[in-house]
Amino acid sequence: MTKARQRVRAPQMQPAERRQQLLAAGVACIASKGIGATKHADLARACKVSVPAVFTYFPNRETLVTSILAEVGEKLLQHVIQPAQALPDPGQRLTATAPLFNEYAAQQPDYVKVWLMWSMHFSPEVRAQYQKFETRVIDALGKMITEGTGSGGAEEDIQDRARMILASSAFLAKMVFDGVSEKRRNAFVEHVLEPLASTI
Repeated sequence: MTKARQRVRAPQMQPAERRQQLLAAGVACIASKGIGATKHADLARACKVSVPAVFTYFPNRETLVTSILAEVGEKLLQHVIQPAQALPDPGQRLTATAPLFNEYAAQQPDYVKVWLMWSMHFSPEVRAQYQKFETRVIDALGKMITEGTGSGGAEEDIQDRARMILASSAFLAKMVFDGVSEKRRNAFVEHVLEPLASTI
């Protein structure tokens, strides 16, 4: 008689740890399958837990998707925006965002890929969530522009510059994923970022 195959179960975790594990798996799933195709079962399979266990943390698909996207947004803020804001020299904060973003895209490509998908997704709920995240980033970049130049400038001009910097980050990420050399990426940053960060 052959032994029945036993299901490999995930090790026990505290709820907060399990939730983070599920979110990380969700980011990987969206990066490979897309926002629309990722389901609770994908996370269950990746983390070796039951599908009902995933529903315990994310009761429906809308909660699942918004939670994963919120995690992506927070990680980008933590690894790119906040370290730049913490620099003591205001003049270095804005220019520091580019190498920080370069490094993060290389180390955590799935998070940046999901950010790119998120930014181009136009279902009403997902778009509204992205616009709230985008506003936080634009406000932070605008503050860096003002502090770095020592000039108030017109609010609309500052906001437009911040939007252009954010938009150029998407192209910079594509360069990372396309295997463009660091030298060429740095040249892109020099020609795009420095004029935008110059005195208003």
